[in-house]
Amino acid sequence: MQTIIETVQPYVNTIVTAAAGVLTAFVLGGLNKLKTKVNVWLEARTTAAQREVIHKVAGEAFALAQTAFKEAGGERKLQEALQYTTLRLAEQGITVSAVEIRSAIEKAYLEYKAKTKSVLTNEEAHPS
Repeated sequence: MQTIIETVQPYVNTIVTAAAGVLTAFVLGGLNKLKTKVNVWLEARTTAAQREVIHKVAGEAFALAQTAFKEAGGERKLQEALQYTTLRLAEQGITVSAVEIRSAIEKAYLEYKAKTKSVLTNEEAHPS
């Protein structure tokens, strides 16, 4: 009986070592997939958070241009809003193209126009 155990022992060791290697490979593969999914999720969340900041700063820039440069023309207001937005985003480490900044400011402008038009329409329909 002792000789059978001594004869089989190297084979058992080899099988156990191979099984541990396969199990380790599966665990590492699963961890790598999990890491990839977590990175994608974080990138998506960061982008969404950054977009939120971009639109908030663009709204602030539009409001500043509307109030501080009342007498200036639309192009001057836009330039001031672009400059403000670019500086504020740079302070927060957010780098976006000038086109993206302008589109966020234009969105703030369109939202403002829609709100003021709706207020004027409601006031005309229901005068006090």
